[in-house]
Amino acid sequence: MTMKLPEKLTKLKAYDPITGTYAVRLDANESYFDLPDVLKAKIADAIEQVDFNRYPDPFATEVVNAFAAYYNISPDCVCAGNGSDEIITLLLNCFMTRGQKLVTVSPDFSMYGVYASLAEIEVVTVPKKENLQIDMDTLISACQQADAAVFSNPCNPTSLGVARSEIIRLVESAPECLIIVDEAYMDFWDESVLDLVTKYDNLIVLRTCSKAMGLAAARMGFAVADPYKTNLLRAAKSPYNCDAISQVICATVLRETSLLQHCRDEIIVQTQRLYASLTELAQRYTDIIDTVYAPRTNFVFVKTAYAREIFEQLEQAGIAVRCFPNGLRICAGTRREQTILLSELEKILQPD
Repeated sequence: MTMKLPEKLTKLKAYDPITGTYAVRLDANESYFDLPDVLKAKIADAIEQVDFNRYPDPFATEVVNAFAAYYNISPDCVCAGNGSDEIITLLLNCFMTRGQKLVTVSPDFSMYGVYASLAEIEVVTVPKKENLQIDMDTLISACQQADAAVFSNPCNPTSLGVARSEIIRLVESAPECLIIVDEAYMDFWDESVLDLVTKYDNLIVLRTCSKAMGLAAARMGFAVADPYKTNLLRAAKSPYNCDAISQVICATVLRETSLLQHCRDEIIVQTQRLYASLTELAQRYTDIIDTVYAPRTNFVFVKTAYAREIFEQLEQAGIAVRCFPNGLRICAGTRREQTILLSELEKILQPD
């Protein structure tokens, strides 16, 4: 007799990112800046002080303090996690109960729905408007009849954002609904609500070191909430959820304020350069490219009915981007990488 496993598990498909070696990687929204050698040396010196036979700090005190100082918030409002994904899983499993309603929007980060299904939470999805913007009035109405909501702002994969004033309107209009705003890409924009978590007890903000900080390999995310909910999260998480090496790496890098701000500014410049170049292509190939959206992130979303065909031809040329049913998500790379990308796109788009 075969053991019966729950359908919520057996129906899942594993997250399927692009793997392999490519000459140009523009698919995962990573920073194109590696850490400078002098900073790597500083990290190496710090790692030498780690007692590998001891468990790490269960509260990641050093990295939490560095994160709080960087964003000018209280460390009492910050809980560290093994990437934002762990934090999202914790929130859905511990702040909600089976059968409650979670509001998501579409399109958005696909894993919200996956984690909700594993927690046996009912997902109510609010479709975005034709221009891929959130219909805030519809979202507010849904949240007023739900227990929680989660969405990315700015959005992955559309690159679009919701203004701070609209987030405040949502939070105030649905006071009994927990609003979880995933600000993974907010370092590239200036409409954060990070400073409002102590004003609104139904607001939690997520942040990460994987994007603007250039630390995707280290897996460190943060939940920012009022001290009461932060303490609840600290009690609910695994005791040693953030390994000592990642804590050392992230704490060291977060103290390099000038470097981080320089890298962020440069990424924004290159993203706007990519947007301008793709917009120019769209104006010449209107029968292929529908829309190039003005980004609030480190990537650009291109709406096209030919996404799969373009994706496959780029892949054959050694260029990785992310393919969606209705478009392509292209991360900002170096000037050289963008030149290679745009040259190949010209070959693909031009008539035979």
